[in-house]
Amino acid sequence: MLQALLPLAARAQVASLPPVPDSLRAALKAAPAAGAARAAVLLRIADAYWEPFDSAGVVQYAEEAERVARRAQQPVLAGRALDLRGNYYREAGDVSRALGLLQQAGPLLRTAPSAVLANYRYHLGMAHGDLNQPAQAFQLYREAYQLAGTNADLRAEILNSRGILFARQNRLDSAAVNLFRAVRLHHRRGNRGSEAAALGNLALIYAQQKRWAEAAAYTRQGKALETALRDTVALATSWLNLGTVLLSRDSARAALPCLRLALHLQQRAHLTGAAPITWNTLAKAYEHLNRPDSARYYFAKVLAQRRRIGRPAELSVALKSLAGFYLRQGQWPQAESYARQVLALPRQALESNQVLDALDVLRQVAAHRRDFAAAYAWQTRAQALRDSLRALADTRITEEQRARYETDRAEARVRELTQRQQVTELRSQRQLLGAGLAAVLLLAVGAVALQEYRRRQLRRELALRTRLSADLHDEVGALLTQISMQTDLLEAGVHAPAQQQAQLREVAATSRRAATQLQDVVWSFDARNDAVGSLLDRLRDHAYEVLQYGDATITFAPDAASETTVLPVETRRALYLIFKEALANIQKHAPPAAHIQVALRTAGQRLTLAIADDGPPSATGSGRASGHGLRNMQARAEALGGTCRTGFGAVPGQPGFGVLVEVPVS
Repeated sequence: MLQALLPLAARAQVASLPPVPDSLRAALKAAPAAGAARAAVLLRIADAYWEPFDSAGVVQYAEEAERVARRAQQPVLAGRALDLRGNYYREAGDVSRALGLLQQAGPLLRTAPSAVLANYRYHLGMAHGDLNQPAQAFQLYREAYQLAGTNADLRAEILNSRGILFARQNRLDSAAVNLFRAVRLHHRRGNRGSEAAALGNLALIYAQQKRWAEAAAYTRQGKALETALRDTVALATSWLNLGTVLLSRDSARAALPCLRLALHLQQRAHLTGAAPITWNTLAKAYEHLNRPDSARYYFAKVLAQRRRIGRPAELSVALKSLAGFYLRQGQWPQAESYARQVLALPRQALESNQVLDALDVLRQVAAHRRDFAAAYAWQTRAQALRDSLRALADTRITEEQRARYETDRAEARVRELTQRQQVTELRSQRQLLGAGLAAVLLLAVGAVALQEYRRRQLRRELALRTRLSADLHDEVGALLTQISMQTDLLEAGVHAPAQQQAQLREVAATSRRAATQLQDVVWSFDARNDAVGSLLDRLRDHAYEVLQYGDATITFAPDAASETTVLPVETRRALYLIFKEALANIQKHAPPAAHIQVALRTAGQRLTLAIADDGPPSATGSGRASGHGLRNMQARAEALGGTCRTGFGAVPGQPGFGVLVEVPVS
């Protein structure tokens, strides 16, 4: 290892370095002209230039530190200098150069302390994530998280990056859980800038889930923290996120000033790597506002920058955006040219949706030229790709054929009924008198039934009020009583001054639990939440809140067609309570790194809620749910006329522990 360092020891010293920060001048002056001590001080200076993100300061002092460390035969210090430079280039958007430097640092850091290795693996993981290599990134994040030990700040940063990577994989629920954990850790540590960044990322997750109110709220919350800190770099990202959310809500006019401010802040901070994202979003905003010249200008800037970098994956996105833009503008030759350029890129660098979009553009261009043979060829190629991606193509065709058969059969039945109509009309004259008598009888029965229905509705309303009162008393009253007792003790001065802070924290935690319980009760009886979609949002919110305190990840797999289905109050409340019980049980007993899968489906008049983890069976082979919790879940399902199964393999296709609930919809 030491001999490998010698060739670089003869590198000439940088002629002119940026000025040394005042706080480090004495340390540099006291350090010898060469050796490990000087290399360590140079690294401290390079790190000091990181906060203002000064490229000359970070890069040049890190290069000088590496040179001195190699001459002094200090591989760990040289590796740290390479790690610092690599992470700088990654932040600046030059990921290819960053990965090369970080890979050079790896062999030099083999004997480094755990804290240094944790940072290195985290930086390397982020580089792999930026290059769309999720498997390597997740593995490096796991190693970094373990090496971080009690370093809560680094663990929070790793959780934030894991959340971003989950979002790129479209695993939004797992992304939200990791980001909630990051926000909690940063808040506890007082890292307001990092907390703001995690809040911004969380806002983007909610925007992808089309929950605009939550997305805007978290964006503004993070932006307020960054404004107080005067963090230009973070504010640029927050303004970009807010502009993106507003644009997603079809508020392009409100999004435009946010995006302009984001671009201005990025230029001030020299964030060249982030500018293309802002240009692309600005182009979309201008197109929404029917300003095609401005949109074309920013789309072209993105393309020029991607061509300079030369990464096919990013270039394909820019080409596809321009192809779609020209297609919408009716400029057919330009749309065709850019779509063909997408298909000319290496296939392994393209995502399937990009290829499908390019093929669709070419199909529409050919159809516009009335070249229907070419249009059909493009369409056939796209269909072949779709069939290769979707194993359910045969099922879809079968369903279509069955629907067509059912339609033909129904039409034949209508024709048969029409032919019989004349015979029916003749008979109806003789039955008219009997029908009149039957109508009178039905009216009488209906009046009695209506009166009975009103009585049942009144009893149901009274029962609902009684249950609401009982729930408020049982679930919230006890917590409020506890808060009252704790505050009385504090007022009486029973506790020593050293214990009062702990008691105040306990009062605050109890207050939050009371507020949560109150929200649960009010939500359960609010008629505006009767749809399956509202239940799904509530399940997500509870899961995000609970799982942020552990290591488990979660994915929701709802049936989109069922989200408008209306559920009775009792059904919705029972399913929510069963979910809370199941999640608490899994969180308590599942392995730390378990993944939880939640599915919500309706089929006919039945609704199915399935919750399962991927953890192995316990040593005794017994299920994880038992006793009071299991009886509660089963009793709630049976009270609705449904069933509840628990245990390993209870959810089909999921070998881990699961809870499967089936209840009638109405």
